[in-house]
Amino acid sequence: MQSGIDIAPRGDPSNTWQIVCLVEIANFSALRRKFGRVGADSLALDLERRIAAVLPDSSTMIVSRTSIEVSLERASFAALGVAVDVLRGVAEIPLDLDGEAHALQIEIGGAAAPLATIETVRLIEEAEGALEDARSTHQPVLRDLSVCTPTFDRQTLTREMPAAIANGEMFLQYQPKVHVREQRISSAEALVRWQHPNRGLILPGDFITVAEQAQQISALTLWTLDEVIRDQKVLAADGHDLTIFINISGQLLSDKHFVEAACAKTHNCGAKIGFEITETAVIRDPE
Repeated sequence: MQSGIDIAPRGDPSNTWQIVCLVEIANFSALRRKFGRVGADSLALDLERRIAAVLPDSSTMIVSRTSIEVSLERASFAALGVAVDVLRGVAEIPLDLDGEAHALQIEIGGAAAPLATIETVRLIEEAEGALEDARSTHQPVLRDLSVCTPTFDRQTLTREMPAAIANGEMFLQYQPKVHVREQRISSAEALVRWQHPNRGLILPGDFITVAEQAQQISALTLWTLDEVIRDQKVLAADGHDLTIFINISGQLLSDKHFVEAACAKTHNCGAKIGFEITETAVIRDPE
């Protein structure tokens, strides 16, 4: 099954691509209803073993009850498509569950970039975004990060940021915080993303520092606070009573106008908001 995969020559980082694929069992809920929790919980392990067998040079990890992360190195972006075909082929082989053959339905999101050009965290975030798109299209979504400049033109971003906030290019994603012992989502963290009309998705690592230097971080954070208060009301109406945390730049703590505006927005609004402050900000100014 691997004959078409062009494996990167070892010792040649200039000809090596770093690839991350996220494979999600789409029909997990249906299989759980049929086979119960114990039977369903073995699905990810079985699928991970199969993937490791057909892609022996990859690194595989179960990241949730329904998802497997696959990391590998290849000689080109095209090899990501070949690897995805291998993964789809694995899922097409029926699983034997209690003597019955059952096919897995999977969704795949993948991202790839030339080695050492993209941080691993960003590569994983891009793969997560691709998987989210795949859930909507029911087709594998693959992102080539080499077509985007990893280091954005800071002056251009500085100039464009005020309009981006005003024009709705910013949006929030919510990362749940799970209470493992109680097996429940206890809270969530609001994560800001910038969907640029020309550059595509820009992650916080590329624009938060720009916002701080351009003195736009207060406007961006207050916008985030407004969105969180609005979204929290929607979640509460659907029965999800969660505290939502917002990241606060250290320089805002000494900004009197920001503090007054943030307090005014949260006063008597019924929102349950938490503010997270980076350790580096506290170290710089403990008082």
